[in-house]
Amino acid sequence: MKRLSVGPELASAIEQLAASGWPPSELESLGTWRLRANGGVTTRANSVLAAGPFPEGEWLEGVERFYRERGLPPCFHVSDSSPKELEGLLAAAGYEVSMNCLLLAASIKEVLQRSTTYEIGEAKVTLTAQPEEPWMNDFLRMEGFPEERRAGYLAIFKAMPKPKSFAAIYEAGKPMGVATVVIEEGWAGISNVVVDSRHRRKGVAGRLLQALASWAAEHGAEGMYLQVLAGNAPALELYGKLGFETISGYHYRIRK
Repeated sequence: MKRLSVGPELASAIEQLAASGWPPSELESLGTWRLRANGGVTTRANSVLAAGPFPEGEWLEGVERFYRERGLPPCFHVSDSSPKELEGLLAAAGYEVSMNCLLLAASIKEVLQRSTTYEIGEAKVTLTAQPEEPWMNDFLRMEGFPEERRAGYLAIFKAMPKPKSFAAIYEAGKPMGVATVVIEEGWAGISNVVVDSRHRRKGVAGRLLQALASWAAEHGAEGMYLQVLAGNAPALELYGKLGFETISGYHYRIRK
């Protein structure tokens, strides 16, 4: 896989892999759609993946009942895989746009070729098969998340399919950043790339991506994908340098 053949089929396939690689604690099917709930922890895990045609019957009523019973605001993940009429119907029903995001992908071979410059002094990357307590502590602290979110994230991390790995980069024993990778069908999904605020603009994220790409290649993956906020210019600049291409966009519509 030297260069990606970008198109709707690739975007749809990776959208499904991204959903599988971020499993919520509750999952129900509504036709081809997936109703996801995870106690309110992460928008992705608490939204409807509205991919494919409209379900039969009163689908909006069914969705809203699902989230209302769990004390959550109904939320839709809307992408190019969603019915074209969905956007207008949700807008008319009072759903507001939230979090415009991009889905990016690259060949691992290209990422490895482009990431050779991301070396940071004596910094070392460690990889573990599970989110051990020190890793979780660093992740929550760097993200600025309260302790109350720990259980929700742990539920997702533990349910992620294998092989998976939780990376952390240290310099002189001090954590600089963390990240996660999970592999399915030859694709490595990258998430939770978080850099300590004291170590930004030092190439920490690039070094993490290099380590994850190397690990993923050793475990048989040929491609990598990740999701990023459309307005995150520094991240998009880095991913572009590493060979990632935008393959699709999506956003959420939520009724608060």
